[in-house]
Amino acid sequence: MIFSGAVVKLSVGARNTLSRSLLALALLALTACSSTPTTHFYVLSGMSHVQSASPQNAKQVSVVIREVRLPQYLERPQIITRGGDNRIQLADDAQWAGNLQQDMTRVLTENLGQLLNSELVFSAPHNGPIKPDFRVDVEILRFEQGVDGRVTLSARWWLIRGGDNALVEAPSITLNGSAIGERSRDALVASMSKLYGELAQLIAHSINKNSVAVK
Repeated sequence: MIFSGAVVKLSVGARNTLSRSLLALALLALTACSSTPTTHFYVLSGMSHVQSASPQNAKQVSVVIREVRLPQYLERPQIITRGGDNRIQLADDAQWAGNLQQDMTRVLTENLGQLLNSELVFSAPHNGPIKPDFRVDVEILRFEQGVDGRVTLSARWWLIRGGDNALVEAPSITLNGSAIGERSRDALVASMSKLYGELAQLIAHSINKNSVAVK
């Protein structure tokens, strides 16, 4: 028979055991909370102190960045590092602040505008009255820190003439940064930004080399 409102009395030993159990649970919860790493959020940075690759009085070349394509494994919020030839690691403490593909398109547009000394560099879709001299498509093949501590950027791009849509160049490149510490996330993103700026320099050089034909 069950009596409503009955008071259960515990022995001293039982109370001590219960107290120790509750204390252990509290310490376990506190340890779990304190061991959770703080997540930091990053964006790629544009080039600073850029020296234009175009003559000061040259006609401003107009360029549309149509697309920057990424491999599927990079299309995630976590910053990727490589743990082996066929293994990738997701950083629990470092994420992109926004969409990486959109961020890379923005930074490339900014970098090319500075390198070409032109205010006529846009990202697609562009429906303005200016018909571009060139269109650029970029495909990123690899962009992460490897097991050797260095960031590797492998990419190819297509330079297309705006007037007749003729393919002008379609090179492929692989760039490597300096070795950095495994847990230095700030240095990792800085190295990625630097390598991406070097890619922009190569594209700008290609545009300048071929821009004489469209003037």
